Amino acid sequence: MGVLAYVKQAFADAAHYRESWASYEAAPLGKPRPTYDRTLEPLSRAQSDGWPVLLPAHEAHEIERVLRLASELGVKPVLYGIHEGYAAAEALSAAKTPVLVSLKWPDRDKDADPDAEEPLRVLELRDRAPSTPGVLEKAGVRFGLYTDGVEKPEEAAANLRKAVAAGLSRERAVKALTLDAATIFGLEDRLGSLEPGKIANFFVASGDVFDEGTKIETVFVDGKKFEVRGGGE
Repeated sequence: MGVLAYVKQAFADAAHYRESWASYEAAPLGKPRPTYDRTLEPLSRAQSDGWPVLLPAHEAHEIERVLRLASELGVKPVLYGIHEGYAAAEALSAAKTPVLVSLKWPDRDKDADPDAEEPLRVLELRDRAPSTPGVLEKAGVRFGLYTDGVEKPEEAAANLRKAVAAGLSRERAVKALTLDAATIFGLEDRLGSLEPGKIANFFVASGDVFDEGTKIETVFVDGKKFEVRGGGE
């Protein structure tokens, strides 16, 4: 509740900030100029101009709570994390809210007591989290995938394969990493697909990117070619 109160206060401050600047710009003579605030400025623009606002939510109850909060604040939300999205897909679909799904699937803490019993809910989340992208696909929710601090490229590739094995189509997996992700941020006119005039960010692989053992051979970043020495998964 404290976090929600903090977020609400931040956007209330942003609304006051916007009103102060609007009042000043309408009739500046004789008025002190409001102080520019680099934190409140983007929050204010998010409310007035419909900029997407990234809000974290992993568990189903958090997802539903954040959806209500975004409605109260009058902002366009993009939820991220979403490991328990398999239990909140209908709510996300009804709200027409795009999400970013973390590919860092829940795992047991490496330093945890190996003999300690874990709650059933924790075990269920760990087991079902990779099914979230597939469930969101079936529910018609637009989503992107992000690595969320995954340390090694091969781990990200392995986690993506887990999502495909759990029900995500290969076609939608590619879109979630490219065009759908770009669309969520309003950049689909320049990124996310191979089209004349778009920024050339892509790679060439030795085979199907979802097959274990496939190597990345060449990478293009902003149209510049880079060879991968030894190949990377």
